[in-house]
Amino acid sequence: MSTKKLLALFAFMLIGSSCFAQLKWNIEAGLNYSNIRAKDREGNKANTSSVPGIYLGLGVGIHLSDQFALQPTLVFAKRGFKQKEPSHIGWGNDFEAKVSYLELPVDLLYSLRIGPGNLLLAAGPYLGYGTGGKWTTSGTVLLGDIMIDGKGDIAFQNDSSYGDMNTYVYAKPWDYGAHVKIGYLLFNQYSLSFDMQRGITDLQPNWSDYKPESSVRTRSFGVSLGYRF
Repeated sequence: MSTKKLLALFAFMLIGSSCFAQLKWNIEAGLNYSNIRAKDREGNKANTSSVPGIYLGLGVGIHLSDQFALQPTLVFAKRGFKQKEPSHIGWGNDFEAKVSYLELPVDLLYSLRIGPGNLLLAAGPYLGYGTGGKWTTSGTVLLGDIMIDGKGDIAFQNDSSYGDMNTYVYAKPWDYGAHVKIGYLLFNQYSLSFDMQRGITDLQPNWSDYKPESSVRTRSFGVSLGYRF
């Protein structure tokens, strides 16, 4: 139901905007590197590193003036993180989490003619929803007195106190934060862009009625090719 709400929000923005503005569609595909910023209750940071993933987007430019446009984009992105040693956010050695997100960045886009094309600068908020994923470690993992294989599913839940034994609760499902992009557009159709995204909300799930003092936030950067039509 939550994924449907995100898709409905994108459709509502397009329908409402098309009543008074000229639209330009844009498709994007690229590679992003994502990680998390995680701290335990004492403020110690988890030693994590980035993982690569695909980035696919369908956006629309809502023309506001000769240089400005509003650009919502519906994005499917593969994200996650990895770490060498166990910590409060993972089990076992060489822990790696790969997850999928549906995201909706809504940028204010500025276009400036430079040379044969246009410099593109964009910034705005984003809303994201985690849909699931997989985790792996090297070897097996001991949870209490139970030994399980070093792999399993990932769930996005507000409460991490329930679930299957080998299911790792990655984070709360809803994420939001800031998104920025810089790119270059040629022939008013083809673009190369670099973007960065930084989560603001704390995604650390509760444990039943207990709220952990640790925190988890997302971050990513990437490069993509686009086609405008």
